[in-house]
Amino acid sequence: MNLPHLRVFRQRAVMSQDQLAQKSGVARDTISKLETGKRKAYPSTIQKLAGGLSVEPGMLLGGVEYFDEPNEPESEADTQPTEKKDRKVGF
Repeated sequence: MNLPHLRVFRQRAVMSQDQLAQKSGVARDTISKLETGKRKAYPSTIQKLAGGLSVEPGMLLGGVEYFDEPNEPESEADTQPTEKKDRKVGF
């Protein structure tokens, strides 16, 4: 399986390939080959990398991350911005 978003998620996590290798248990050389498309990933490798990056495995396979839109405020007290939106993953 190809991992089209592995490099993006690793960079978002501000991790080097070495750091991800240590955190996930996947060899740095393997991570490099996966990021450049020179190697395909086994499901167990995807699980390890996702765990190391704290993301859902589907995200590495090209899943879409989107945020719920907040409901319309009922009063002015409800107009305070929320700090965290609910995240969902879809394909």
